[in-house]
Amino acid sequence: MERDDAILLTELKALEALISRLPAQHSYRKFLEVELHRTSAGKRGEEKLLKKLAEFNWKETHLILPDVSLSRDNMKIQLDSLLLTHSQAIIIESKNIHGKIHFDVSTGEFFRYDNDGKKTTMEDPAIQLKRNMRFFDDWLKSKKLDLAVKGLIVFTSKECEFISKPQNVPVCKTYQLHDYLYSMLEATSQQSPINLKKLKKLIESQQTPYKRIPLCDYYRIEPSILIKGVRCGKCGSFGSGTIKRIYWYCNKCGNADAHAMHNTLKEYFTLVSHTISNSELRKFSLLESRHAASRILLKYDLEISGEQKVRLYRVRLPN
Repeated sequence: MERDDAILLTELKALEALISRLPAQHSYRKFLEVELHRTSAGKRGEEKLLKKLAEFNWKETHLILPDVSLSRDNMKIQLDSLLLTHSQAIIIESKNIHGKIHFDVSTGEFFRYDNDGKKTTMEDPAIQLKRNMRFFDDWLKSKKLDLAVKGLIVFTSKECEFISKPQNVPVCKTYQLHDYLYSMLEATSQQSPINLKKLKKLIESQQTPYKRIPLCDYYRIEPSILIKGVRCGKCGSFGSGTIKRIYWYCNKCGNADAHAMHNTLKEYFTLVSHTISNSELRKFSLLESRHAASRILLKYDLEISGEQKVRLYRVRLPN
């Protein structure tokens, strides 16, 4: 029997699910709402960057690889985008930060002033980019490949103003991206040309997915305080329900939802633990029937271990 996939929620959906299951007065709610806003802004910035890169044309053959994750020894990096030619590699990082942007050369600090004049000091993206450039250069050399590695930081917010820029790292706005890339690619390189198709296959084969841990562990939130129950897609309430065939029926509004238990299972794997037992599913979803819980768990492509009474079901994670 072919089983349905059970996967983790996206980063944004995960934060939304965690916030929705926290009690209204929980001390972490405001902090997590800021995290959600920041993550959402970052994703929007990455999407703007990819859209602009899709419009880029160059006279020579080139490739653009989004979301590259690589590891070597105990170090890992994640690149927003990577532009490859036969002789050059340009790491492109996006930052969706608004306000007056300062790269203070004298102190090495990176900060911004928002529209209200509030100063916020952040990790310097120029230092992060240099670190990623060194890593990728070493990674290429370990594969006996010789490419000139460069980097570019793109600020994707329309409401940002550069008051000062770093000395040795190019920084631009989204609308300036193509001109900056043309200038960087025009610079001659003495490296012998490499096979782009082989390099692309090599990078894809070496991708190291980010290993996510349950958000309750990440934020050190006790899972027992989460609001229990299945979320109704119609009335939005959490509560118990009745399962008939493939549908979960909300006890509050009577809505029939074929995806409610699937969504609840994904929330559990994302927020609480990557493994679940029959009793844990029933407790989390306020489901009474052990047999109904077993049918739900067996419907999905999960790793199963243990005997019947102590059986555990584990979500399959990317290697």
